[in-house]
Amino acid sequence: MKILRNYQPEIFGIIVALAILNIWYLSSVTIEESVVPKSYDYLIRALTVAIGGFIGAFSAFWLKSYEEEKKDKEQQKSALNSALFVLIRQINAIQCIKRDLEKFKTPFDRGLSLPAMKPPDYSSVKQDIVSLNFLIDRDNAQILMDLTIEQERFEQTINSINIRNDFYVNEVQPALSFHALNGRPLPLAEFEEKLGERLFQGAINGSAVLYEHVYATDVSLHEKYTELRELAKKLFPGENFVAWTKM
Repeated sequence: MKILRNYQPEIFGIIVALAILNIWYLSSVTIEESVVPKSYDYLIRALTVAIGGFIGAFSAFWLKSYEEEKKDKEQQKSALNSALFVLIRQINAIQCIKRDLEKFKTPFDRGLSLPAMKPPDYSSVKQDIVSLNFLIDRDNAQILMDLTIEQERFEQTINSINIRNDFYVNEVQPALSFHALNGRPLPLAEFEEKLGERLFQGAINGSAVLYEHVYATDVSLHEKYTELRELAKKLFPGENFVAWTKM
């Protein structure tokens, strides 16, 4: 059936051509066999031309509408695939970060032992919300809002990593080196005493915020990816859309 739909304009054109030829043939036979008076010759030929012209104009209009609709559908499918691909890239980015974070279990290790991480530039990994505006006409406006929020959540997560990195490299790490605290199994109270409340609590709290953002974003990205892909398959049944595979 899909193959037949792809050739609908050609099939319709053949039917129209056969119909015009049939009308012309019947009119000729009618006149030649004197089924109607010869005086009707001009009327029949005029009707044939008029009907043929109307069918031709209608066919051209229908064909143009069909091609425009087909083009719109291709653009919409492409926009959905692009949105899914962005979500997949964001999922992979967060999971790479998450694997590094999972090595550190306690708040102390996360705050003072977790090394600074410099994530790649993800500024180009961004949703093109405008290309998905057609979903509004299909009563799926909420998914646009959800994708916008998800994009902001991802950017906030990357930003929290960068903030923690700057604080750790510029303030915490120099203080640890100055007091010779690197790798020493000392009580937490001694670390806090030597580093001071601002640095100690800032390191602990900063890493806690980082972990919270990363883990929450990992969950929400998977949810939005699943939701969007299910919607894409519903809107365009039988079409192929990019799928995420766990690394």
